[in-house]
Amino acid sequence: MFEVPEVPGAADVITWFGYWPTFHDSEVLSILLDRTAESRIAIHVFETTPDVDSRGRYVRAKHAVVTFCLEGFPQDQQGITNTRVEFFNHQNVLDSVTVNRTPEGYELVLDGIYGVDGSIRSKQMSIKLEPGAPR
Repeated sequence: MFEVPEVPGAADVITWFGYWPTFHDSEVLSILLDRTAESRIAIHVFETTPDVDSRGRYVRAKHAVVTFCLEGFPQDQQGITNTRVEFFNHQNVLDSVTVNRTPEGYELVLDGIYGVDGSIRSKQMSIKLEPGAPR
């Protein structure tokens, strides 16, 4: 089990899933970097159950879009301090997502399987959860 980040909104994710997910097989839907406002990384997350459907695929449940919100660049202080984003394409499947505490704030690490891979550091971070599959 991955460590629960001490970030506003993390408790909502735990309430929805019953635990902090690893984000394995989740898919990055969008990455929005904004220099003057909140930047966002939206990820479609779900729980893979042990049940198999008629096509032989594992049944997925508890769909949600989990969005990591990163502070922008206020005039008197720096928000996002470092970014590395590679391989973003039409499908961005993750192995895992981790949030590390750094001396300057937080680091969000996207460990890709297919498509996007990267890390973003920010002074502030929060998490928003939207229950249900993405539109």
